[in-house]
Amino acid sequence: PRKGGQRSALVSIVFSMIALESFVNEMTEQAQNMSPTQPAEVSTFAQMMGDADDDHASIDFRVRLAHWIMTGRMMDRGSQPYQDFALLIWLRNDLVHTRPNKLFAYGKTTMEEVHGRLLKRFKDKNILADEYIASWTHLVQTRAVAEWSARTVAAVVNEVCSGTSESEFQKTLTFINNAFQSYIAGIF
Repeated sequence: PRKGGQRSALVSIVFSMIALESFVNEMTEQAQNMSPTQPAEVSTFAQMMGDADDDHASIDFRVRLAHWIMTGRMMDRGSQPYQDFALLIWLRNDLVHTRPNKLFAYGKTTMEEVHGRLLKRFKDKNILADEYIASWTHLVQTRAVAEWSARTVAAVVNEVCSGTSESEFQKTLTFINNAFQSYIAGIF
């Protein structure tokens, strides 16, 4: 699980985040299609999440907004699964949006130094590659990182769905969440 250079791990990292964004979008569409007899938080959710999407809000903000509207409480940024979620976003962004010319001065700072803070956060998880070969990305290309990214997203989905008041929308969320959780469990 900790052999580096497994490119499929990169796919898992990116697709885990895409799956989460799809989940949030699906929740929004389901809420928008619900009857007006649903609890007030369902119509609030539909409106606010639609606005957040129109404003191109980050997935981090939209997940926290969804959680707050549906559960009536803020996500605890200091605990799990939010800590892993924030780390996953950071990893995905460093993989997908790295702009090396803006990050370091050639000959003064290496890419490994630029990504050192990120990699340090992963050390305690014991999921990076055992060996360093050529690039910092080699270290995150492990089956263990792939599994962690999928499980992190599954935990975030579960967190957002938990605590929703009894309604047709809640039943829909439970169905989607159960399908999501069983799919993740089936992969690993």
